[in-house]
Amino acid sequence: MALGTLIDTEQTTKLTRRIFAPEFKQHLGELCQQPDTLVSKVAMQHQINANLLHKWIRQSISMSPVLKSLPHPQTDFLPVILHSTPVRREVPPPPVPEKKALAHIRIPLHQQQESAQDQMIEIDWSMESIT
Repeated sequence: MALGTLIDTEQTTKLTRRIFAPEFKQHLGELCQQPDTLVSKVAMQHQINANLLHKWIRQSISMSPVLKSLPHPQTDFLPVILHSTPVRREVPPPPVPEKKALAHIRIPLHQQQESAQDQMIEIDWSMESIT
């Protein structure tokens, strides 16, 4: 394949700047994608800096939407079936305890070394004062 370069006509410095055709860039990118191919070797064969060739490869990856085919082709969306659900009925409030009911509360205290029995605080609490 021909080198595929164009010479910049503006002579701003002593060195001329090479401009490469997009087809040439794409061809070199495809060469680099081959198995067991070194980017630096392809760059040397075509008298291009390896960093520039890496840049072209990155640009071609970012520009093309899909470079590789998907392993499994995408199928259509699966249908979603919605079954009608019954309307939730309001849950009745919990029953109010009787006013005469008592809560029996027992709180154990730490056992002291001197006494053989555990000490306990016992409280009878009226349920009407809880609400």
